[in-house]
Amino acid sequence: MTEQPVPESRTYRHLKCGNETVVSDQPFELVSNPMSSMEETQCSTCNAMFPMSDFEWADTGESISDYYARHTKNATGRQRFLCSKKFMVGLLAMFSLMTTVGIYLLVANDALFTRAICVLGGLMIGAMIGMAVFVSCFANPIKRKVCGVSDTRLLT
Repeated sequence: MTEQPVPESRTYRHLKCGNETVVSDQPFELVSNPMSSMEETQCSTCNAMFPMSDFEWADTGESISDYYARHTKNATGRQRFLCSKKFMVGLLAMFSLMTTVGIYLLVANDALFTRAICVLGGLMIGAMIGMAVFVSCFANPIKRKVCGVSDTRLLT
């Protein structure tokens, strides 16, 4: 069985102005992911952000809001929460705090500069660890289970 190639871009249409925007790369991954909690996206013609309900996929004519609802209809409340921005921010904050305290207790001395470096370094390292945990342990596995694909850019 041959795997379907992942599209590099997709076009959506702004319903208010009728013009189309081509989305690619990381923004395409976000807009195509029904579990991403996207609330707004940009119209390249209006050069402004608008609610997702103001857009439709140009190739299918399906509103992006309906696309999100269709692909997440089987998602539980727990799955939605574990993929949410609130959970992600909480996880990043928790890992940042734990890492900062750990580094501070291990390394810091009485020098103000050393303490500042420990705090800033701990916050950054903790945020990176938290994001890695969020993506690999929560967002990606739940997205695969709910949407049935490993890459939501394959969804139509």
